[in-house]
Amino acid sequence: MLLVLAALAGAIAALPVTAAQPAPPPSGEDIVVQGTRVGKQEINDFIKAVTQAPYEGQLGRFDDPACPTAMGLPPAQNASIAERMRRVAAAAGARVAPARCKPNIFVIVAPDKAAAIEGLDKRYPAYFTDMSSRDVKRLAAGPAPAVAWQVSTMLSADGQPLARPVGTDYYRVQGTENPSRIRSPTKPTFVVSVVVIDVKAAAGLTVTELADYAAMRTLAATDPDRILKTGAPSILGVLAQPDDAVLPLSLTYWDLAFLKSLYSTDNAYFARYQRGDMGRVIEQELKRSRGAKRPPR
Repeated sequence: MLLVLAALAGAIAALPVTAAQPAPPPSGEDIVVQGTRVGKQEINDFIKAVTQAPYEGQLGRFDDPACPTAMGLPPAQNASIAERMRRVAAAAGARVAPARCKPNIFVIVAPDKAAAIEGLDKRYPAYFTDMSSRDVKRLAAGPAPAVAWQVSTMLSADGQPLARPVGTDYYRVQGTENPSRIRSPTKPTFVVSVVVIDVKAAAGLTVTELADYAAMRTLAATDPDRILKTGAPSILGVLAQPDDAVLPLSLTYWDLAFLKSLYSTDNAYFARYQRGDMGRVIEQELKRSRGAKRPPR
């Protein structure tokens, strides 16, 4: 898929934005902010909520190195968001591209979320490959203060690119992996991940909060409503909150444990089996968090 990434950045940068001025993160800041004592049932409920693939489905993630870029805020803040996201991706165990890489993660802070999505669809329809025109309209018209989506493709189970015959919706698998009832010969991988955030909903947030929210929406296919209903503390609840709301300062231990579990387990397995492995990783991460010191603010 040929995508003009530099032109996309220019198009978004040209949108009129009256951006908020989130403060830069404090020096020496760590990745997570709070720990909690939980049981296995809570972890299982959390896993079911956060991994939306159907019973026979698979969980997507980045196989290529992550290369985030941010648009819509002043240049220094855009750069801080991208750098923070690189740190989060590395902490989660995802591969991270070197500096001056070709972006595959886009964080767009826009004065009009719907207009930004509609403009992207007109200029760069390849970013909506997996959606119908009705899906795109529904995405733009939704009431949520931010929307995120991924463009995905398939790799072989051992990570090799697959050929997709022109005009078909299937991939030709060539490899040594044999399918089974628990593991597929293919696995989904993100080509591009995008999050569009309404600037009004982001007002008052720090660069760290915006970056960590964006990381949770782009490194994985997450739904904030589903996650927050579990009661697990998450950075995904920071948007459009009243001024007196108590918010996480950054990723929570739950958030980082989830990302670590996604990137440390094999997504060639069907989701119901990968979830079991993810649950064990999350349990271990949360146990470790109970002995961790709270990072400086």
